[in-house]
Amino acid sequence: MKKQPDEQLPQNSEEILDGAADGAAAAGEGAEGDYTDYNYVNEDSSSDPPQQEQPSQAASDASDDDTPVVFSERSAHSHSHSHSHSHSHSHSHSHSHSHSGSSHHSSGSSDGQSQHHHRRRRRRRKKMKTWKKVLLIVVSSILALTLICGSVFLYLRIKGREELFDSSMNVIVPDTMQAEVQDDGEYIVYNGRTYKYNKDITSIMFIGIDKDFDEENEQGTGGQADVLVLMAVDTKNRKMSMLAIPRDTYSEVALYSPSGHYSGMKDMQVCMAYAYGDGKESSCENTISSVRRLFYNIPIKTYYALDLSGIAAVNDSVGGVDVVSPETIQMFTEGESYHLEGKNAKHFVRLRDRTRVDSSLLRLERQKIYAKGFISTMMGSIKKDITSSVRVFNESAPYSVTNLDASKVLFLATELVTGGSLDTEMKTIPGKMRLDEGLARYDIDEDAFFRQFLSVFYEPMQ
Repeated sequence: MKKQPDEQLPQNSEEILDGAADGAAAAGEGAEGDYTDYNYVNEDSSSDPPQQEQPSQAASDASDDDTPVVFSERSAHSHSHSHSHSHSHSHSHSHSHSHSGSSHHSSGSSDGQSQHHHRRRRRRRKKMKTWKKVLLIVVSSILALTLICGSVFLYLRIKGREELFDSSMNVIVPDTMQAEVQDDGEYIVYNGRTYKYNKDITSIMFIGIDKDFDEENEQGTGGQADVLVLMAVDTKNRKMSMLAIPRDTYSEVALYSPSGHYSGMKDMQVCMAYAYGDGKESSCENTISSVRRLFYNIPIKTYYALDLSGIAAVNDSVGGVDVVSPETIQMFTEGESYHLEGKNAKHFVRLRDRTRVDSSLLRLERQKIYAKGFISTMMGSIKKDITSSVRVFNESAPYSVTNLDASKVLFLATELVTGGSLDTEMKTIPGKMRLDEGLARYDIDEDAFFRQFLSVFYEPMQ
């Protein structure tokens, strides 16, 4: 069988040549230079391997001298010949060495080819090592970048959770509810059962602002909160409860002058809390304070306020919203399905019949339907493209005021999109609408509302 070029030398030829070289070195310890007369052994030979040569006296003496000794091919051959006659087994040993001289040229030729192929293999190995280095650098860079991005992502998630979840409790329940509050509200005993506050819930106040109002009881200059929805996001149970608060619900509102001077408290429609502020952050904070009084002072730290004039832009940023109208009003017919785009979305959430005392409640039902449709559409969009949430946020920016930041948004986005479906329920706090000196007033059913409150924010203990 024909051997490949790289197989001209017998197997492990490099080790054999190295062994021969070591033998030559042993014959002239301390010698410097090239020793080219190697004892080449054919791997197919059946003869016994040559016996190891004993160093001559001259070589032994040279080993003790620092002066380098150089052997030529001729001297090496002569040394081998004379050495063979100095032993009792001269015939056998001389015979084996006689072949070394005759095979020298063949050995040298094979050695040259071996060195040539050896250099080729070294070059190939060197090239491969270069590619490996490049690949290692690329992979290391990718891993480092991934580690950095992962670390930033993890940091923002942790920071977002810390900002969204408030461990401080100061729940206050009226004595009329006959409920016992323990550990500042971490536990509530009601009707003989103990409830524990769900610390995996974060509350976000959504405020829809109408600055184009024309009611006679207007105060302040910041506008009115026509839409008030407290969103309770339960990250443990994969549930979001949206509690709609009728704008005509009465609560204690802190009054401020246009310059920001505090002038007392007044029991009035909760929608007016936004008017007593700068139309931005202080208006949002004043609204949250009034809503917290309704919800027994539970933690509410996050808010998102949107001017309803921006509904069209935000609506179109998700490609429109599908709804079914719950009532007949102007261009909308009860029971009909609509794909809302542009101004139609704004009309759907803002229209109301002012001739009816319950007009704000009917409008609230449309707003709840729209909010549920919008959230469903947006969640579907985010699952396809996580960056779509950024697009929606950017579209709403000119019309919104919020203390949501990148860490909070990241945490909420990952919680809402990952981990399976999110159960969303829309509720209106229980109560009844009536006229009070010509003004609409929504009276809360305290017993029903307290039970609803416990079912959303607390868990019964076994």
